[in-house]
Amino acid sequence: MIQSRTFRYILLCILFFTAAFSASGQDQITSDIDISWTTGIIRITAEAPITGKSGNITSERFRISEIIDRKLSGIATDALHGMYLDSLYSVGEWLQMDHDRLSRFEDLNFSMTRISSNMSMDLSTIKNVYEYNIYKDIIPLLLDIQGRRTPTPQELNYEPSAVFSGIIIYAYDTLPFYGEGETKGELQPALFPVIYNQDMEIVASADMADPEYLERWGFVMYSETTDESDFENRIGQYPYRTTAVQIFGNNHTDMIIRDESARKILYSGLNSRLIKEGRILIICRM
Repeated sequence: MIQSRTFRYILLCILFFTAAFSASGQDQITSDIDISWTTGIIRITAEAPITGKSGNITSERFRISEIIDRKLSGIATDALHGMYLDSLYSVGEWLQMDHDRLSRFEDLNFSMTRISSNMSMDLSTIKNVYEYNIYKDIIPLLLDIQGRRTPTPQELNYEPSAVFSGIIIYAYDTLPFYGEGETKGELQPALFPVIYNQDMEIVASADMADPEYLERWGFVMYSETTDESDFENRIGQYPYRTTAVQIFGNNHTDMIIRDESARKILYSGLNSRLIKEGRILIICRM
């Protein structure tokens, strides 16, 4: 009888503790996102408090790490609100706008393996780290543009000086925000930015790109350095170089380039293919 009561007491304690974590500790899970636009790696860190009083700290670490794993879809979706898709939406917002899209992301997270799980030095929190590949994991979830691609515009009244191997746009300095008076700021990286000319006509956008190349390396590459050697396989040895003159969009992700630059890019299919193949490098602060 005593053993039976002891067992029930232990069971009730376990159930109470689990419920307590679900009601409080789970809500205290925080997340952080780190994006390497150069390598294409997104690192999401999820941290949860150790709220129980169990004497077995190893068991607690395992249990809470498993809870974070099970909650990963919601944690990662929230974290991806910190990554821009385009001038209007974050990646997290775009995932939540479509049930099928979100379901596919949940399937991805179901098979996701954390790369590390650590306990803080003061034994107060557990931190799990997960990594996603922008091109293999994220972009395929977002390609609603497949099957309805927009053709690349053609400019027939301008003769370019050469056929280029890529496009480099310098947007490192603070630039005026189009339509926002005298306000200036920095370009914000995004998966699918849009490039305009000075008449606000679209020069390049992700729905002009071949989905095969989007999944290979995305629509654009971002870098903080002017050293182009690491990107030669993408932009080649003879890229066309230009400078952004203004920034556009609610999220400040889009660029406006000079009309002359737009004409050089769009004159022929030999250069406009650079848009289809995503052979664009943007130099900016990240």
